[in-house]
Amino acid sequence: MNAAALVTRLSRIKPDYSPNDQLRMALLVVLRNHDWHMLSDAALMQVCSDISLELTAATDQHAAISVELDSLAANAPCQFSPEHLWSLVRAIKLQGRILEFYLEPEQVSV
Repeated sequence: MNAAALVTRLSRIKPDYSPNDQLRMALLVVLRNHDWHMLSDAALMQVCSDISLELTAATDQHAAISVELDSLAANAPCQFSPEHLWSLVRAIKLQGRILEFYLEPEQVSV
């Protein structure tokens, strides 16, 4: 089975996905599951659900840290505190986790 077949299968299993979501999910399924062509429809749906949940969690964390960084940027430089440093460290770690989600999904722990 090739990638086009996986996208076609995803469009049948998950008709509510947009074409972009189908391509994104196909990429993530292939990265996550080396035996993706052997998955039953039910197993493929479970993998998609797991990926969606992890992606949603990472997106929510990203939104929260973005708000925190926006408030940090609004402060004058003289008001910088150790708490701000931890906000920056969390932001950097989160960005790394989001990159790992796409590059090395087996190692991600969201």
